[in-house]
Amino acid sequence: MKNKINKYSLALLAIMASAFIACEPEGSDALLGKGSNFVRLIEGANELNILGVDLKPGDVAAPLVEIVRDVNSNAELSKTASVSLKVDDKLIADYNAAQLAEDPDFEPFVALPASIYKLSETAVQMASGDFNKVVNLIFDPTKMTSGVKYALGVSIDNAGEYKTRSGQGSALFQVIAKNKYHGKYYSEGYFTHPVAASSRAIGRNKDLITVNENTVSTELGDLAGAGYAMNLTVNADNSVTITNIGPGGDLKTDYQKNFYDPATKSFNLKYSYNAAAPRIINEIITMQ
Repeated sequence: MKNKINKYSLALLAIMASAFIACEPEGSDALLGKGSNFVRLIEGANELNILGVDLKPGDVAAPLVEIVRDVNSNAELSKTASVSLKVDDKLIADYNAAQLAEDPDFEPFVALPASIYKLSETAVQMASGDFNKVVNLIFDPTKMTSGVKYALGVSIDNAGEYKTRSGQGSALFQVIAKNKYHGKYYSEGYFTHPVAASSRAIGRNKDLITVNENTVSTELGDLAGAGYAMNLTVNADNSVTITNIGPGGDLKTDYQKNFYDPATKSFNLKYSYNAAAPRIINEIITMQ
């Protein structure tokens, strides 16, 4: 008896499903117009976004955050929508706390001072047919204090009838003023260690990060994992001054003339740390 009931039930479900499909106009989507409509911040999918602008005086407008609406029909897209944004310093505090819990030596971010920037708009109007809208950050990068790690947090404050997509209602940005040496590089060279077995070739990607108009910071040799870092300052004659900013003590930098080649956008360097038993690094760091 149980098997017969199951067979009859399956047959009945099949008939009901056929009837439901028959009610749908040919070529239509049964889900069209159903379900919620959402807004989200594209950058909200990332833990931390990097916003870099050229280090030059005067207000610049840099694309900051992109608002997208996910709608359930073309009819909904034809409507207007209003989304309000707010600056959210709590995002910075939460990120700092999480990083410090993992690494006590982490240098916390500082909120970008409200006095030196503005958002192009915070009450964002999406017109009929607008799928997305970009909000710019407007500021003078030369007003940022050299050596300070700045961040800016933005959250959706209100979206009217739209729901905010889970996990994509807020976005955190590190704001960097870039000099002309800032960027992604590749380093090739050799690390000579007092213990021959520890000597090795260097071949690795490096990020050179702006410190001020003529200085960038990067890892020393291939020792970023151990916290070794250095500043590279390009002087007026394109010679390069190397300064240690991590472990290893004072650097020896007079093996050769360390210089920057504008034609190849490369740093040609030879230096060492640990005076008692020098570890000598010879590398050419070229922009990619």
